[in-house]
Amino acid sequence: MLNLRLAFLTAWAIAIVAVILYVGPENILREYGHVTPSGIRDVVLSYGPLSAVAYIALHAMRPFTFLPVTPFTIAGGFIFGHAYGLLLAMLGTTSAAVITFAMSRYLFRDYVKKRLAGKYAGLDDRLNGQGILIVAAMRMVPVIPYDAVGYLAGVSSIGFVEYLLGTLLGELPGAFVLTMLGSSLDNIRSPLFMVSLILAALLILLPEIYRRVSGKPQQ
Repeated sequence: MLNLRLAFLTAWAIAIVAVILYVGPENILREYGHVTPSGIRDVVLSYGPLSAVAYIALHAMRPFTFLPVTPFTIAGGFIFGHAYGLLLAMLGTTSAAVITFAMSRYLFRDYVKKRLAGKYAGLDDRLNGQGILIVAAMRMVPVIPYDAVGYLAGVSSIGFVEYLLGTLLGELPGAFVLTMLGSSLDNIRSPLFMVSLILAALLILLPEIYRRVSGKPQQ
């Protein structure tokens, strides 16, 4: 098992280095400036009939690039409309959540536990027995960064099914609002845009509201 894990990690590292060398570090840095709903739309639509598949794949692979989740979720509504965009955004974010969980649990468990678990001491105890609710709350009120939730859950005792259900429940409200905002970007004078903008602003403020109410310092 150890040899298989080592072989997988080696192959993964070689693949990442190969992609960086092939694309070029300067090109990768330049592309980071295009991580906006409009920039993501240009990339996704360039795949034509496979645009939906490309969007889900980009969303799922986003944790490897350390990019924020919000622009990709907004882009779902911007490209595909609210209902279809919400479905695809949920598939993308959930895929990313599964990937981070699996990487943390099966590949980088010791490293993640050393780097993150101490910072969020006691999380494992809270996840034990009420994991679905805790994960849902962390997804809904993003006091902890989105990808960090997956890494932390991976080194905890929570089961995969509990983690998955908590993720789906917690990310749905935010995805609903952000894809609604994205679907209205072409008409910023519409009532839908104003409503979605207000709701999105509330989502952004939720972590700060939580910290003030709970008295916890910013992480």
